[in-house]
Amino acid sequence: MGRSRNSVLVLACIYCCLLPQLIAGEGSAPVSDSSKSVCQDMVPSPKLEMFVDKLPRLKKIQVSDGKQLTLGAYKIKQKLHRDLPPTTLYAYGATAQTASYPGPTLEAIKDRPAHVRWENHIHDKDHMFKVDPTVMWANPKQKGVPTVTHLHGAEVASVYDGYPDAWFTASGEHGRAYTTQNYTYPNSQQPTMLWYHDHTFGITRLNILSGLTGLYIIRPKTKLPSWMPHKNYEVTLLLQDKALYANGSINFPTVGLSLDNHPHWCPEYFGDTILVNGKAWPFLVVKPRKYRFRLVNAGNARVYELSLSTPKTSFVQIGTDGGLLEHPMTLEMITVAPAERVDFIIDFSLVAGEDVILHNSALVPYPDGDPIFTPPSTRSLMMFKVKKFDADDSPNSPAIPQTLREADPVVSTEHALLRTHTMIEMADKDDFPTGSLLSNLTWMDPVTETPYLGSTEIWEFINLTPDAHPMHIHLIKFKVLNLQPFNLTLYEEGGCHRFEEHYRGPGSCISEGSIAPMVNHLGWKDTVVALPGHVTRLVLRWTPEYGGEFPFDATAKPGYLWHCHILDHEDNDMMRPIQVLRRL
Repeated sequence: MGRSRNSVLVLACIYCCLLPQLIAGEGSAPVSDSSKSVCQDMVPSPKLEMFVDKLPRLKKIQVSDGKQLTLGAYKIKQKLHRDLPPTTLYAYGATAQTASYPGPTLEAIKDRPAHVRWENHIHDKDHMFKVDPTVMWANPKQKGVPTVTHLHGAEVASVYDGYPDAWFTASGEHGRAYTTQNYTYPNSQQPTMLWYHDHTFGITRLNILSGLTGLYIIRPKTKLPSWMPHKNYEVTLLLQDKALYANGSINFPTVGLSLDNHPHWCPEYFGDTILVNGKAWPFLVVKPRKYRFRLVNAGNARVYELSLSTPKTSFVQIGTDGGLLEHPMTLEMITVAPAERVDFIIDFSLVAGEDVILHNSALVPYPDGDPIFTPPSTRSLMMFKVKKFDADDSPNSPAIPQTLREADPVVSTEHALLRTHTMIEMADKDDFPTGSLLSNLTWMDPVTETPYLGSTEIWEFINLTPDAHPMHIHLIKFKVLNLQPFNLTLYEEGGCHRFEEHYRGPGSCISEGSIAPMVNHLGWKDTVVALPGHVTRLVLRWTPEYGGEFPFDATAKPGYLWHCHILDHEDNDMMRPIQVLRRL
């Protein structure tokens, strides 16, 4: 695209101010839950008082007892704020009566398999949100709301991975890759927090926004170290942003930007109401001691830059997507993009008797958005109400050690295969986005990523778009090697075409040397933020996180995938298949 994303958003707002007249003629009613909702110009959510609802502590279900757990997707109503009527949602639960948003937290134990049967009990003929038929999707012939569940970050056989074409409906219709609804998770990877969510072809953005998401924790077989806050002092946080109407319903655009191409698809969905564990701007009463927080960004497109409202205490990050870091990091700010997880400790003994707000400073689209598109309501997430010291309080946790686990073995890249992937945004004649591609290929194009089991590869993400893209690779974990800026303007003008790390000859777009991974890139990752105008390089092994062999056949069909986790991009069409091969 020639224009910046900010200028496109400004044009979109101008265009959208005129759109109601274009749709319904002069004098049409203002946008409401019963009329048109326009992409990137939605009416503001009702003004709600912050910090009036308690943070829900999510229900837990143990899944490593050898028994099969049945979880279904249901249509429910649930209050998201004290002053709103109940909201209609799709949600996971063991029964219709116990289904909730977010779904129950599934707790497993390392190396003890879990067996889950996923069912679909959503009997709606049509989805609660507008489906754009010009975006390729499951499109069941008998209608209904298709679902299929992916356990994000799991090392699992692909038949249980929630492949997008393995969807099924309440009436029994299913996609071309459907095999079973009985899934087995080996839990053989390192202890960490994963999350489960819908992954249906072409409507993942709709199903996750509707509420089909929950947490999954793999716990160690051994007792936690004494420095690790646990039980009541371990808190899970699932973040989502939504736009809401005064009647409680979710505001999702029905009118796109590029009407001739995608009349209902929106390039990114940004809500102005921040929900944590299913409540808008909740509060949590905490004791003056250390707490462990395990957080996932489960939103469509919003990136968060988290900070605390006081300089008296900080985050101590101890883990990321793949589990514990080697060393803790004391941070004033934590960046978390869609699908990323962060594991951190806050010591509230330093702020006894005070109220501490969890703030967000990230602009949208990330990282170079405009404050005009980031309303004040998105600047706060929740409040911690810290109690005063009490003589009956249990002692604080011991100091956090400087080494959290054994050092990672060095991954040799000497014979690694290099795969280079470009990120491309397509636009119409008015420069409005019409979709995004990886290496100019769609989901339906033949597979091009065919790694050998046990091999090591280097992947380069060359981001030619105005947006940061959180890129997720199924099955494996990876390490970020480096980032390298390039001259995007020169590339767009046709003045360069090469992106090699050390090449500076004719045709090179590289503008400076490579730089070390950012703080939010450290550790074992399954999702990485690829910044615009940068090459992001990863080293990945087609093995379990710490080497060895998978306890299942990773070469079996239907295979795996990699994609952008901005859900609106993933659905149209920033997603590609992977087929792992075995050397003969």
